[in-house]
Amino acid sequence: MDFHQVREYIGKLDQVFAVKQYVLQGGRQEGVHAIDVSTGAGMELTILPDRCMDFYQLKLNGKGLNFLSPTGIVGPSYCGKAVDGWLPSFGGGFLTTCGMDNIGVGGEDQGEILRMHGSLSNTPAEQVSVCTTVEEGVPTVRISGVMRDATLFLGDVHMTRTVVLRHGINAFEFTDRFVNVGFSSRPLMLLYHFNMGYPLLDETAQLILPTNRVTPRTKHAADYVEQYACITPPSTPFEEMCYYHDIQADDQGMATVGLRNAQQHLGVEITYDKKVLDHFVQWKMLGKGEYAIGLEPCNATIDGRADARENGSLKYLAPGEEVVCRFRVAAYQ
Repeated sequence: MDFHQVREYIGKLDQVFAVKQYVLQGGRQEGVHAIDVSTGAGMELTILPDRCMDFYQLKLNGKGLNFLSPTGIVGPSYCGKAVDGWLPSFGGGFLTTCGMDNIGVGGEDQGEILRMHGSLSNTPAEQVSVCTTVEEGVPTVRISGVMRDATLFLGDVHMTRTVVLRHGINAFEFTDRFVNVGFSSRPLMLLYHFNMGYPLLDETAQLILPTNRVTPRTKHAADYVEQYACITPPSTPFEEMCYYHDIQADDQGMATVGLRNAQQHLGVEITYDKKVLDHFVQWKMLGKGEYAIGLEPCNATIDGRADARENGSLKYLAPGEEVVCRFRVAAYQ
């Protein structure tokens, strides 16, 4: 039944396609703005404008698809300023966006003290817009916001995220547009920390990683490189492992990764533009209570900006230059 017919059965669009905005209360989540979208086909997405418009929870038919850390939702005012201050505010979520000045380990580069994974995920959005319309006969919501990475003497780079969801479809698209509105070139480091979790993730799940080459990041990861795709039950102790992958792309430069679980009747696929995000990291953390697989398209290596500068993977954004990252996320049974 198309929406033209559905309209005859409903009094308000919320019956079949709901968008709800609210503010969280209590503890370190106090005051955080959240947006829930239910597509009417089983997909539910929670967006946090006060945390870079990131995606805290993705569900399909009531089942969660992502990892949530013990930290929970933490407002940006509680973000630590230390080099390793990112972890105490890392709530996991379906997506945590990292950058723009650094990804991976913190440290110093050319006189700048850089936090682990940068400050982007703790940056609240400005100019937040939630617009629901009917496009080509389908109810559609477009949610957007602007994050500014601006510091006197260091530059001014703006990121605009636009998320699009449609009625009756268990998939969504989002686009991130980065513009250097300053007058000097700035490093641009980006990592999209997609975090798969239970019940999608368990020992019966299978990775979707069409890789041409696997490179362990550490000696510990190298010891287990033959088992990079093996998903084991939760165990303690478990030392995290990271692997770089050269993901295969189609003729348009788009790559698709994901996770499927036949026993749970769940699956997720993430399609991204490899022409822009030319690196990819698999984070493997299968500890008790810390059970996650990270699928992380990025544009540089993750041992800090100084290391990326030295190995040639560091990217720059010239004055007035624009970079666009495009994604599509699909969930299925």
